[in-house]
Parts: sequence; structure tokens; C-alpha cells
Amino acid sequence: MLRTIFVAVLILIGIIASFFGSFYALIFYIWMAYFRPTSWMWSSGFLRRLRLSRYIGIFLIISTILTGIKLRFTLFAGLLSLVVVHSMLSVLHSNYSSSIFSYWTDFIQIIVITYLITMVVRSEKELKITLIAMSLSLGLEGAKQGWVHIILHPGSINNNGHAVFGENNGVAIGMLMIVPLLFALYQATERKLIKYGFLFLAIGVAYRALSTYSRGGFLSFIAMCLVYGLRSKYKIRSVVMIVLIVALLLPMLPQAFWDRMDTITVSEGETRERSSASRLHFWQVAWEMAKENPIFGVGHLAYANAYDYYDFSRGLYGSSRPVHSSWFGVLADWGFPGLILFLSIYFYSIYSCAHVQNRCKNNPELKSLGIYSSGIEASLITCSVGISFLTLQYLEMLWHLFALAVVCNQILHTHYATENGELKSAAVNTDLLERNDIISIDTAN
Repeated sequence: MLRTIFVAVLILIGIIASFFGSFYALIFYIWMAYFRPTSWMWSSGFLRRLRLSRYIGIFLIISTILTGIKLRFTLFAGLLSLVVVHSMLSVLHSNYSSSIFSYWTDFIQIIVITYLITMVVRSEKELKITLIAMSLSLGLEGAKQGWVHIILHPGSINNNGHAVFGENNGVAIGMLMIVPLLFALYQATERKLIKYGFLFLAIGVAYRALSTYSRGGFLSFIAMCLVYGLRSKYKIRSVVMIVLIVALLLPMLPQAFWDRMDTITVSEGETRERSSASRLHFWQVAWEMAKENPIFGVGHLAYANAYDYYDFSRGLYGSSRPVHSSWFGVLADWGFPGLILFLSIYFYSIYSCAHVQNRCKNNPELKSLGIYSSGIEASLITCSVGISFLTLQYLEMLWHLFALAVVCNQILHTHYATENGELKSAAVNTDLLERNDIISIDTAN
């Protein structure tokens, strides 16, 4: 009962805060969508069916328009528009339209919020608050479970699922996507108590990911460490930090964990786990779907519906199976143009982060912005490894990270535009002063 009251109070505070501006409405939406507070409430069936996040999203749209925020049509907005149109056509051309339409409407909500993030988050301070909201909404519980296992059950497997990420593999990837954001907040925060609080959370979340025993999660963890080692401005400091964290976490993992990881490299001639062999088959089925439906695919999130029809193994791996790869999932769902769109958005986001880091490298005023873009880039690259083995292409957090990568670029351009404007204004004022001095001298003569 107390938990229900506490969560209800937090929801009420979020509703009230939303009336103070569209940015606050966005933060409330992120908290609702990520933390899923209704899942923490007893007897919350009615609230779950109500889907509060959808109403908050509608309120965010209205608030953005009424507060006079100028909605711009950018390159990123153009790519999102093409995604909306193409995914809609994939639904209309699908043989499974009636069963997948609700999934598509949920996805459109994600796309709308993704666009609004690029319009509403306009300063470095707002970017930091957004990253904190995303990280803590998902990371607090993850860090708690991670540290509990470190202290009480070191090495044991954590089979707890997650309302946003699903089962073990999804939890591993989702948690590892949060770690770079928490680490960026640690690097950019000056107050020591808060600074090391973010580091404490990052370590707990990282262990929460590893304790799932997910092979895809382990590969993503390696990718995350490599990104920080190669991309960090302070390479020695970053490498030392990574080594310390790895030295703390990996020794706690028992032989059972490493035996599971060994199956990653098993060849076709050796004994391969059924789950690994099945993934290759699922990807081949996705390719067959795309070849037969090259323009629009089988329909948005319709792979499982179409699987039995295209399954050339005649049910060897079951029926209505998921594709177990976001890249092949997009290819099967949206066809080749859809995959090109998805890759374009992904690489545009990575490019935006890299561009910001290069421009911020030698500018002390933009140090924090460079750190945030580095964290977002690391999160996206970490995710790209993990989603190669999971169907997470429509994960809301992934699309929000796409948006925040673009936000970093926009803040950078705003900074330089303002700086250039001030320089031009100063130059004009100096010129006017010089002219007045000349006129004064001439008058005196």
C-alpha cells in the first residue's frame, strides 16, 4: 500500500511539473516510459490499461505547440518522416495488417517523441537533465540488483526480466546502453558526492548486465570498453578506469559464465548450442522474406507472423519465432529501403556525435558537451553489437539516443552561431566607435 501511495505521489508531481513547460513534460514522459511506475503499484491493472505515457505524449505535443517552440524541418526530421511513411506502407501492403497495426501506432508515438526531443532539448543543461532522467529511470533498479549480487551472491546468474528490455539478453544490452551515459555524467559532474554516485551506479549496472550470462551482452561489454579506450580524449585515464572496473567485475564470474561465453566461437563442425544454430536459420528466413518482398517487407513487426510461411526447416526450431537480429528484423519488416533508412539514421547519429567531439576537443567551454556526445556514441555502438542478436530495433531508448545525438550537434551549432553573432556585434560596435572618434576629431578641427 505504501509503495502504491509513493508512486502515485510521484506521478502527481510529474503531472503538475508538466504544466510548467514542454521540457518538464518531456522528462515526465521519459520517466513514465522507462521506469514504468504502474508496474510497481499493487492493483494497478486499470492504470496499465490506461497507458498514461500516451496521454503524456499527447500533452507534450500540445505543450510544445502552445509554448511557441518553433518546429523545424531538419535532415533528421526528414529521415523520421520517411520512416513513418515507409513503415505505414509496409503495414498497408502486409498480409497481417490487422494484427500489426497496433504495433505500428505504438512505434509512431516513439517517432513523434524522438522528433520532439530534438525540438525541446535546446541547451547543454537540458541535455544533462535528460540523460539523468533516462539513466536513473532505468539504472537505479539495475544498479541495486547489480550491487546486491556483487555483495551477497557474487557470480550467480540473475534471471530477472525487465519491463522495458524483456528477458535476460534484452536486459544485458539495455543495461550496457545505460553504462556509457552514467560514465559520461560521472566525467562531466564536478561535485564529488554526485560524481562518484554516478560511477557507483555505472559499476552496479555493468555487473547487472554481465550477471545475465548473455553472450550478446558480453560482446557488447567488450565493444563498450574498446570504444572508450579508442575514442576517449584522455586515453590513459580511460584505459586505467576500464581496467579497474574489469578487474573488479570479471573475477567474480564463475567458470559456468566462461563456459557459456566459450560457445560464442564454436564452429559449424563442432557441437553448437541449439539457440546459436537457430539464429543463423532465422536470419536466412529474414533474407527470404526480403527477397520476396524487397520494397515494403512483410510488414512492421510482422516477422513472427510470417515466419511459419517462410520457414524452410518445416518447424525444426518451432513456430512464429522472432528473428533475433534487429538488422535482419528491419530488413524483413520494411524491406531493403527500410533497412537503408534505419542505417542512415544510425550512421547520421554516430556522425553527429563524432563531429561534436572533434569540435569540442580543444574548447574548454564545450568540454561537457563533448563528454555527453562521447557517452551517447558509446551507447549507440554498444547497442549496435547487442541488437545484432536481438529484436530491439523499435526499442524506444534507442530512438531517443538517435535524437540526443542530433541534439548535441544542434547545441554545438547554436553555440558557434551565438559566438559568431557576438563577434560580429562587437566588430560593428568597434567600427561605430572608430567612426565616431574620427567624426569627433574632424569636428574639433
